[in-house]
Amino acid sequence: MNSILRIFAVAGLLLVSHAFAASAFEGKVSLAMTSGKGKPMNMDYSMKGQKIRIDMDAGGHPVATIMDAENMEMTMLMAEQNMYMVIPIKQTVEKAAEIGGDAKVDIQRTGKTETILGYKTDQILITDKDTGTVTELWVAPNLGVFMGLGNQGGSPFGGRKASASAAKWEEALKGKSGFPLRVVSHDAKGKDVFKMEATKIQPTSLPDSLFVPPEGYKKFTMPDFGSLNPFKKR
Repeated sequence: MNSILRIFAVAGLLLVSHAFAASAFEGKVSLAMTSGKGKPMNMDYSMKGQKIRIDMDAGGHPVATIMDAENMEMTMLMAEQNMYMVIPIKQTVEKAAEIGGDAKVDIQRTGKTETILGYKTDQILITDKDTGTVTELWVAPNLGVFMGLGNQGGSPFGGRKASASAAKWEEALKGKSGFPLRVVSHDAKGKDVFKMEATKIQPTSLPDSLFVPPEGYKKFTMPDFGSLNPFKKR
């Protein structure tokens, strides 16, 4: 659950709204990811207006998350239970904005370019000064808005240490116009620890129904355990 909740932490309220306004891309990007010796994982990243939807398979269980940047809320779809949960993310966004300028990360735009799936990308190198991890990003500047991929750069395979390292390169891109079509992270010894590459890009008109809970889903609300505390002052 914690890794899913991290998916849409972005780098500031104003930055998010500006980035969505500047991006006119509508469609779907399919991604293939691996972490260490873990099995590949596929993810679909759908974008329309100020909404984004991520669909993935987590150990045989379908997971879908919808982010609404205009209303600053995230909707988690639980297909196996026919339920959904809405989570306000304004405080999460504001907290991410506070830690967005991490002085322990070095960001270098190399000036190199490469065409991936027909889109021109710019190379960005991000170095984690704490761990020595270097992440090579190839970012398409006019392809949608990147909102993060969650634990271990979108992969649930890694542990806490790997997740913290992955978060560094994510924070550098979140909420900004431009989408990473290739990501390769190397540890201090030069060993690959995470890879992500776009396998398909589909510019297309997406239905509004893709970004709302399906008909028949029931809303799930987390109980207020504080109200059950017998020692709480009333």
